[in-house]
Amino acid sequence: MNMQLHTTQHNVTSNSPDNSKSGFVILIAVLVASLMISLGAFIASIAVKELSLSASGRDSHLAFYAADAAIECALYQDLHVSVFAASSSAPGPATLNCNSSSTAVVFRAGLSDADTGVSEFDVSFPESPADDPEFSPYAIVRITKDQIGTVNDETKIESRGYNVKSTDVSRRVERALEVTY
Repeated sequence: MNMQLHTTQHNVTSNSPDNSKSGFVILIAVLVASLMISLGAFIASIAVKELSLSASGRDSHLAFYAADAAIECALYQDLHVSVFAASSSAPGPATLNCNSSSTAVVFRAGLSDADTGVSEFDVSFPESPADDPEFSPYAIVRITKDQIGTVNDETKIESRGYNVKSTDVSRRVERALEVTY
């Protein structure tokens, strides 16, 4: 028996339609993947900026609300309880009740004279009793009462609110309010 082995040889050239399509598909796949990665990075950077802006707005609101609450407390204490003195001869009480807690009132004798009384107090606004006061909203209030004769001619209340009490926090925000009457 005589057996012959036949082999066939196929020549693959670069002009073959199968090879040019596979190269083109790889190129398109790489371009689409690059586009998707770029789009994802762009969306991620926008999300990070939005989070930063949102945190900044929240900190600003906390500082403003602390200043507002403290000025309301001072107005109530001055108009209904008459806590703040109009001269250095009658400095007033040492504490007041603000935010359901007793707060020390400091009479600034160095800034006061016979016709002007300057008092200051600060108050924290923790969200819960377990919160650390150093990282709670906080306000400093200064009350200046000018007196001519026996009548208070002008009372000015300045309130500076902060989103946190600690001065070591890099994102500490201050907002101020002033009331004169």
